[in-house]
Amino acid sequence: MLAKELISCTVLSGYNIQKDIENARFHSAFFTYEESMASDGLIHLLANGDISFAYSCSYTFSFIPCYHFFYIYEGTLTVTSGSSKSSYSKNTAALFEAGSEITYATNGKCRFYEAFIFGAPLRLYHEFLPESIYYKKDSAGASVLWSHLSLISRLQGELSATDIFRISKWFNDILTELCVFIENSSKKMDCVPSYLLSIKNQMDTNYAEPMSLDDLEATYRISRYRICREFSLHFGESPMRYLNSRRIDAAKRLLLTTDLSVHEVGSQVGIENTNHFINLFKKDTGTTPLSFKQAAPVSISDLHYN
Repeated sequence: MLAKELISCTVLSGYNIQKDIENARFHSAFFTYEESMASDGLIHLLANGDISFAYSCSYTFSFIPCYHFFYIYEGTLTVTSGSSKSSYSKNTAALFEAGSEITYATNGKCRFYEAFIFGAPLRLYHEFLPESIYYKKDSAGASVLWSHLSLISRLQGELSATDIFRISKWFNDILTELCVFIENSSKKMDCVPSYLLSIKNQMDTNYAEPMSLDDLEATYRISRYRICREFSLHFGESPMRYLNSRRIDAAKRLLLTTDLSVHEVGSQVGIENTNHFINLFKKDTGTTPLSFKQAAPVSISDLHYN
């Protein structure tokens, strides 16, 4: 049976996303599903494609229980199935176990790769891997992830026996690479200088307070250039970019859950200049704070923050 016959959208919410849903289906590839795939020891591809949404929205669809592999290129995606709920941000990879009904909610503009995959080996990978993995291309080393996803995305029509084995190998390669990366990252965290961990914790908990490279340099008595270099090395982005990301994430929450004005939201997350706040927000989400708030249905805040 073709997997496309098994998928059915049940709820759409937000701006008029029907066109985006139809476009996603058109650009996605669907393959054959058979019950015997559960026990043959291979990882099978049921469907895959690059998905894009222009604004905040949510949609629910039904499908056979399987695993969903994601890589988020832009924006934030929240995935809910039964009692399981995860949120993924830009440059993260994830393996999500879904039941027969699954809901996606985008927090502003969002673009991601998704594969519906099925097979016995996936349970072990899912048990080992964390909820999401920050995996940026320029810091992932000699990675096979993007080259393999490119190969997988080119597949169309009926799969040959060779294709089936290749797909299983490619996903095993990708997931094994992520497992090794996580283990190595855990070891590297033991080597992160304590002052960097302190800076990161300060930004996570006190992002609304005034904070600059000059302040960090004075507090830790370490050159701002060294702080930038070592923070980027260990956490994948500069300290001020990380701080702004935390502030924008907090701003999204306030926009969706309060009646504060745009100026008030900016002030509460530590960005007093409203124009600067709007520019940073638009750079992160592709839309202004006001448009973001107006485009989001009530259900979005329920999905993200309840």
